[in-house]
Amino acid sequence: MRRLLNWLLYAQTGGQFRELVGLSTHFAPPDVSAYRRYLPASLDMPRHPVVKVFLIDYLKVSPWPFTRYQEWSVLLRAAHHGEEGWYPVTMPVTTWIARQGGHHLGFPKYMADSIELVDANGAIEGRAYAAGRLDVTMTFREGRVPSVPAWERSSVEEVRLFPDNLVTLKPVGVGPDVRWVRFEEVATSSWDVQRGMVTIQGDAGGLLVQDRPLAASVHRFRGGMNLVPLDLDTVPMPPSAPVLVALPASGADVTSAW
Repeated sequence: MRRLLNWLLYAQTGGQFRELVGLSTHFAPPDVSAYRRYLPASLDMPRHPVVKVFLIDYLKVSPWPFTRYQEWSVLLRAAHHGEEGWYPVTMPVTTWIARQGGHHLGFPKYMADSIELVDANGAIEGRAYAAGRLDVTMTFREGRVPSVPAWERSSVEEVRLFPDNLVTLKPVGVGPDVRWVRFEEVATSSWDVQRGMVTIQGDAGGLLVQDRPLAASVHRFRGGMNLVPLDLDTVPMPPSAPVLVALPASGADVTSAW
């Protein structure tokens, strides 16, 4: 299995990820104490605590047995040995092979019931279900984006969904190994972005802003990207941070209008 996952993740000259559409937003945490609680003790607070939420439909992936799948995630900006990146607190997906591949890299992926991103009467809506309940909804409308602090402006204006490194733990969610991963474009690629506002509803342990619209983007990608592991950084780690959500065993039933 490890040899198969290495081949699927690292050996794709044309890119494992060929086409996607994703909705993303980021914001200052409404509860900094909750933010610190869900950040593992081995990771430091960043200069500016930021929560990132995305919901993605991976329309074309390669090679088989990777097939189209969906995922959503809550990520926290984190620092480690002076470097900053995004730590995924939770990352539900809709196919078993995406789950296994994610675990291989340290991502806290588990099987959702369904995750969908649909065009609904001029709005773009994302919905995710797990264990028979609605986990999160994101409703995006194109339009004017509000002014943001200077330190946040580069993130709002970013065209790519994954401009920065990701930091994960192995064993997943426990450590003690800290790993860095990044998306690398390996073929001629293009990004299109649509700016606007999103409202979020969901239960994520005090990490979500739900009382106002947030600056957001819809990203569309075509080309070729791979996930690339960086040098492994292993450090002793205290007991793990709390788990945001339980890991349901239900299978995936995915629908999407894209």
